[in-house]
Amino acid sequence: MSSAVLYLAIVAVWAVVLVPMWLRRDTSRPKRTDEITEETPVEEEEEAPPPAPRRRRGRGRAAVIARRRRRTFGLTVLVLATTVVAATGLAPWWTVVPAVVLFAAHIALLRVAVRIDMARRRERAAAAAAARARAERAARVAERAAAQRNADVIELDTRPQDEVFDQYADDRRVVGE
Repeated sequence: MSSAVLYLAIVAVWAVVLVPMWLRRDTSRPKRTDEITEETPVEEEEEAPPPAPRRRRGRGRAAVIARRRRRTFGLTVLVLATTVVAATGLAPWWTVVPAVVLFAAHIALLRVAVRIDMARRRERAAAAAAARARAERAARVAERAAAQRNADVIELDTRPQDEVFDQYADDRRVVGE
């Protein structure tokens, strides 16, 4: 009976992790040549158009958070179920260990993911601040350029003067000047 509970725990782990991945699998993708069997001959097409870009599953923040919550909930239910089964005596105590190890690993993974998310958020905030600073700098430069375009132009007298007085050249003057 105890080995049946262990197999049941393995099946539950597969159901929690791998079945949702299998259900979300993209079935519209073309098969690779090694996936095609001999029963389905491949006809070569003349200049087939390039395949459309494959649509990725939702990678938005909300989708990632929802996926993390589903996994956490499933692993929590698995730990509770194996604990109840072990507490009632239907299975030995060590049948709880795989579920607890999976749950602990998942929590550790979530801690790392939170750190990565925080680092990305800081990088985005720094990039946004740098972009704002560049925009402000560009606005100031444009404002200065506009002010220079509207500046009054003063005509300078470029005619040579008769005599230029240099107060520091008194001791260097030639006799007779």
